[in-house]
Amino acid sequence: MSKLKRKSINKRNRIRLSAAFIACIVVVLFCVIMSLLSLSGAADPLGDYLNRITGNEPFMLGAMKYPLSVHFIDVGCGDSIFISAEGKNILIDTGKYSLDGRTAQYLKKTGADHIDLFVATHTDSDHIGDFSSVAGAFRIDKIWLSDFCKKPEEKQSEDEKIFYTEIKNRKIKLLSPETGIYDFGSFSIEVLSPTEPSEEDNDNSLVLRLVYGDVSFLFTGDAGKKIENKLVKDSGNIRSDILKAGHHGSNGSTTAEFLKAVSPSVTVISAGEENNALPNRNCIDRIKQSGSDILRTDIDGTVIITYDGKELSCIKEKPSADE
Repeated sequence: MSKLKRKSINKRNRIRLSAAFIACIVVVLFCVIMSLLSLSGAADPLGDYLNRITGNEPFMLGAMKYPLSVHFIDVGCGDSIFISAEGKNILIDTGKYSLDGRTAQYLKKTGADHIDLFVATHTDSDHIGDFSSVAGAFRIDKIWLSDFCKKPEEKQSEDEKIFYTEIKNRKIKLLSPETGIYDFGSFSIEVLSPTEPSEEDNDNSLVLRLVYGDVSFLFTGDAGKKIENKLVKDSGNIRSDILKAGHHGSNGSTTAEFLKAVSPSVTVISAGEENNALPNRNCIDRIKQSGSDILRTDIDGTVIITYDGKELSCIKEKPSADE
C-alpha cells in the first residue's frame, strides 16, 4: 500500500473518530440540559405539548375529571397521598428524598398549581423527606403537624431540619390540629389521633378520616396497634370504604379487630420493592381474611381511587394483564 493511500485512510479514520467523539459530547450535553430543565420544570410545557400531539397523556389525568380523586403515589417504601376534591388540593406526606422530586413531578402532571393543605403525619424521613421539592414547586397555604411530633433541634434528623427551614423561609402557616371535624366545603376531614403524646414516634402520627358524600377514607400514617385499639374503643364510627394500611403493611399495624371496625372494601398498602420485609405476610393475610381487596404500590404502582358521586372506581399505574 502506498504512503499516500495509507495517509488518506488514516485521515478518514481520524475524521470518523472525531465525528463520533463530537456526537457523544452533544448527546451527553443534551441529556444534562434536559435533566436540568426537567428538575426546574422548564421542560414541562414541551412535555405537555408532545403528550398532546402523540396522544400519550399521563395516566393520572383521567382521574382529574372526577369530583374526588385520591392518589396513593408510588414513592417506594414511604407515604405520599394527594387528594383532589372540587378545586381543593391536599397532600399527605411526600415520601423520602428523591433526586428528581418524585412527588412534585407527579403533582405537576396532574395539573395542580397549589396545595391548600399539606399534612405531615409525622416527621420520619420516608414521610417528609421530599418536602423541599414540593415546597419549591408549589404554593402551600398551611401545614398540619401534631405538636407531639415536634422535637428540639438537637434531636432532629437532617430531613427534619430541612423541613422546618423550608417552612420558616417560605412563611408557611404551621398548625397543630386538635381532634375533631374540619369542614372543607364539599368534604370534611376528621382528626382522630393523636390525643396524647407517645414514646413511639409512629404512634404520634396524625390519623385522618376523609368524608365526601357517601364515601370515606381512613389515613393512618405509621400508627400501630396501640393507636388502632384506642380508635376502636374511643372514636365511635370509624367505618371507611378505603383504608390506608398503617406503617406500610407491617405486622404491628392493621390488626384483625381494627379491620373489623373499619370494614374497608379496599385496603391500600404503600410499600416499596427496596424493602422486601414490607408488607408483612401476616398483615396481608389479615386483610384478605377481613374480606377487603388489597392494592399495593410496590405491585400496582400509583393507585388512584375516584368517586363520581355515585360509585368508587380505581385507576392503577400498572394494571394486571387481565384488566
